[in-house]
Amino acid sequence: MYVGRIVIVGHSQGRSFVAYRVSSRSFPNRRAEVRGQSIMVSPLDSADLAKNPYIAYNCIRVGSNIAGDVAVVSNGTHTDMILERIQDGQRPMDAMALSLVAYGYERDELDTPRIAGAVRGDRCWLGIAKRDELRIREFHLEGSQAFLVATYEKTDFEAAALGGGSAGEIARLAFDLPLERPVCAAAAFALPDGQGSGYELAVYNPL
Repeated sequence: MYVGRIVIVGHSQGRSFVAYRVSSRSFPNRRAEVRGQSIMVSPLDSADLAKNPYIAYNCIRVGSNIAGDVAVVSNGTHTDMILERIQDGQRPMDAMALSLVAYGYERDELDTPRIAGAVRGDRCWLGIAKRDELRIREFHLEGSQAFLVATYEKTDFEAAALGGGSAGEIARLAFDLPLERPVCAAAAFALPDGQGSGYELAVYNPL
């Protein structure tokens, strides 16, 4: 099954995480790269941006505000808007709703939905903006749980079997999900107690 881009939010070993996988038929020559507190997806050949402006973006960003640490994941530049609004004090659900309304679906040949997720402690959020629908949902995480949404086929929020002991392991497991055309993957995993605040970031590129 081809589902396009995949956003995953969840808990593993009592810590929150977000994960992202690029699956692509049209632009498979991309990689993920950690850049400070962000992870960027970009094409290996910059000339591809002239064909499709949607293929380079921060897929994960992490930050904090007075309410605590947060990680945001999405399939486009709305990652930045969501995190920045949370840092300005908005609730994650409100920040996600406003950002998805502002951006809407991608104006490409497939009217690709914009998808997004966020985690903070034992709470997580998923959102999707289609051409004809906008949905956002909050989940309470218990134990080792994860939920996903994808741009095609798996556009309803559903449980996912994903976890791990490090950001690198989670990224690799996201890449290995039994879904077609994997390209690269990324993850942010909350640091364990005693190791400070924030998130560990990692990517998996098979090339």
